Amino acid sequence: MDDGARSMDEALKMAAIAFADGIEQMVCTPHLFNGLSKDPASSEIEDRVGELQNAIGGSGLKVLPGSEVRVTSALVKQAQEKLLTTLNGKTYMLVELPTPLVPRGARNWFKKLKLQGVNPILVHPERNIEIQRNPWIVADLVTDGVLTQVTAMSVAGQFGTAAKICADSLLRHNCVHFLATDTHRPEKRPPVLSRGRDATAAIIGVDAARLLVEDNPLAVVSGEPIVPPAVIPYEKPGGAARSFFGRLFHR
Repeated sequence: MDDGARSMDEALKMAAIAFADGIEQMVCTPHLFNGLSKDPASSEIEDRVGELQNAIGGSGLKVLPGSEVRVTSALVKQAQEKLLTTLNGKTYMLVELPTPLVPRGARNWFKKLKLQGVNPILVHPERNIEIQRNPWIVADLVTDGVLTQVTAMSVAGQFGTAAKICADSLLRHNCVHFLATDTHRPEKRPPVLSRGRDATAAIIGVDAARLLVEDNPLAVVSGEPIVPPAVIPYEKPGGAARSFFGRLFHR
């Protein structure tokens, strides 16, 4: 629908790759409110996902509707007006930051989203430049009740050194709740989760890694609550260091 599969044949090839990798369910998440394309309505996303499921058949990958929404000051109003497509129509929604930075109002927007009954899942924080420099920003958001999703390819080192280092750090501080493919094409970001899962298991253990690819995602698509482990706090820099949240950090 935007920068994902360019044809039904390509989408079916991606579904086959995902299923062969052991993925049983996948949420289709076209972008909303980021200017890449005309934003589709929830009904259009559901219709297109239904067409894809019919083409896949009943014995392969199960696909579900969703979206990935750019974080802006208008996000809360969009939630109030029911313009957002949540994951499988439940209470969770993927939210995306701009790549270079964390907007100053983001923390407050996330809190207001939760008051609207929407549980935000922050996607690929490890690829945000400001978070790479200041990963405790994510720890603060998680403490507020925001969940996070790291791209499996980042943990496997396929998005570069900075993303890998940040992903590893967030994992060690209990700041990651999901791994995802963030797949775009069969060759560009293929729908493979196993490499990232295995790399994650090497950092936090097999059982903790399984939660990120099985238990927690299943809770999301079922609309069930998730009780994450307590964040392991970061030691923040000495002296005064201002974050994009606008407050001072001290050792």
